[in-house]
Amino acid sequence: MFVHFSGRHKTVVGGREGLKIISRILKHEKVKRVIFGQIEAKGSRSGHGLRFKITRIDLKGNIRAVLSHGSSNQEILIVTKASSREEGERIAKEIMELLV
Repeated sequence: MFVHFSGRHKTVVGGREGLKIISRILKHEKVKRVIFGQIEAKGSRSGHGLRFKITRIDLKGNIRAVLSHGSSNQEILIVTKASSREEGERIAKEIMELLV
């Protein structure tokens, strides 16, 4: 599996399962790239599976999300070809449908 992504951190929360989610997101025609943030340990939610949640869409249509596995969280920026928040919201909805 070959995935194009950028950012300081190349490690993805959830290992192979996390990479599968990222590769599905990158298949969307309106997604330019995915940029990973730092992995942070929050709370004590051990034993829980992989979770993906969109947290917000900025004015330019780029999407911020969080990928979580157990007690580890990683913020992800999804850079899109959108030019407005409304178009970004539509892309976010389509991404969530890809992941179901």
